[in-house]
Amino acid sequence: MKTILSLLMTVAGLASAQAQFSFTANMTPAADGGGARAGTGAFNLTLSSTTGTNITLSIAGSFSGLSANSTLSHIHGPAPVLPGTAGVLYDFGPSALNLATLGSPAGTINGRFSLVPKQSGAYGVAQQIADLNNGLWYVNVHSAAFGGGEIRGQILPVPEPSSLALAGLALAGVVAFRARRRLQQGA
Repeated sequence: MKTILSLLMTVAGLASAQAQFSFTANMTPAADGGGARAGTGAFNLTLSSTTGTNITLSIAGSFSGLSANSTLSHIHGPAPVLPGTAGVLYDFGPSALNLATLGSPAGTINGRFSLVPKQSGAYGVAQQIADLNNGLWYVNVHSAAFGGGEIRGQILPVPEPSSLALAGLALAGVVAFRARRRLQQGA
């Protein structure tokens, strides 16, 4: 009985301990207006929490195949998919967050930064998180050939397993444990 209780408590703890939220962005020229471009990029993002005073967003990924050297990279929002556009929220360049390797047709964006109120406080962190969760932010990389942006990718939430699915897994484990125990007692 103690084993079953321990298993159920562990699964319940895992279900309620979801303190990180994952996102992905797949960048293409088509998402930034198309044309004769071949660049691509892929990024994974992790939001540390949705409450508290120091909420951070981590980004890790790379881009390649730009038609010219990269010049800028940042997150824009809030805006739906193209043709929706928005202003820069977080600049990854060397004069800002310094998370991007720029200056060639390929590069990376890696690091972590704190979410802070924008637009003189009118765009607070809570609204930023809501817009991020609703897919209204995008990553953009600009090049010398495409100053307005060469590749773009909408930042979309990665579905997490639900607590109900975890509870079902725990129940299946309990049933399997009891069946095994009955087999061992009967032998």
